[in-house]
Amino acid sequence: MSSHDRPNPMTDSSVTIPSDSEQYSGNDEISISPPSSSSPSPVVLYTPPSLWGLIRGAAINLVLPFINGLMLGFGELFAHEAAFRLGWGGTKVFPVSRRSHSIGPGIEIREDPLERRRKEQLDGMTSLE
Repeated sequence: MSSHDRPNPMTDSSVTIPSDSEQYSGNDEISISPPSSSSPSPVVLYTPPSLWGLIRGAAINLVLPFINGLMLGFGELFAHEAAFRLGWGGTKVFPVSRRSHSIGPGIEIREDPLERRRKEQLDGMTSLE
């Protein structure tokens, strides 16, 4: 028996599924009639932007991300400070690159950059080389 002799099981189904692109309502015939005054108004697909729409779009796309960034930054600062205060390992409030020493939690003594420069110049002038 070849493939042409066997019946197609898809054609034996009695289920009819209407397509999205056509209007289907059982046995009713679709009639095309001219538009009347009682027909619904046409769907507007495009309207030019209004001033209010431009302001709203700018607020959503420019102001909200700015506020979001501020909140993320403050959250990171708060979390870092909380970790330092709770003594969690490896947290430092002050960067290692600063030339200072801590005299208490959150308190440091920094060297004056002008004083350091004068000291380096004086050390250079008084060296024996």
